[in-house]
Amino acid sequence: MRTDDLITALAADTRAVPRYAALRGLALSTFIGAPIALALTLWWLGLRPDLVSAVGGAFFWIKAAYTLALSLAFGAAALRLVRPGARARAALATGGGVIVLIVLLGLVQLIGMEAAERMPALRGCSALGAPMTLVAILALRSMAPTSPTLAGGVVGLFCGGVSATVYGLHCPEATLAFVGLWYSLGVMACGALGVALGRWLLRW
Repeated sequence: MRTDDLITALAADTRAVPRYAALRGLALSTFIGAPIALALTLWWLGLRPDLVSAVGGAFFWIKAAYTLALSLAFGAAALRLVRPGARARAALATGGGVIVLIVLLGLVQLIGMEAAERMPALRGCSALGAPMTLVAILALRSMAPTSPTLAGGVVGLFCGGVSATVYGLHCPEATLAFVGLWYSLGVMACGALGVALGRWLLRW
């Protein structure tokens, strides 16, 4: 077969991706992954015993606002990056800026924390976010990102933000240092998983 004939055959086999395919993929992964994360929290970690009173406190909502802000920023970035040739500098800068802000605000509090208090959040957020990250990557396989590795990483960050929000139903910690460092590391661990999965599952 001549090169021109091959190109023509390949071009004839292309199918248009539905306009809202990326949004539907992220929505599907959220509707599937968030309940899985909640079920794992109930079965494996349990809800914090003071949840009813904690909901009435400001810091419970500060944690939720932080992790949801990460979800929104990286979700917006993911919606762009799973498309060929798209960029998402503003959304990525917003997500990164939110992390830096919380880390800086909590840095002074970090010195007095015990090591035993730190690792559970990293493990919890990572474990809760892993199933959702896999679901999201699979749901977005029909897309054609220019950089599958970057797109997968950002999708993982989105899923990590959602899972960290669910983890807040278990975690009683109430310091910006803890949230800024260990929640962020848990979100980034999901991003690293997304990088690994996206490299292979989002390739053209």
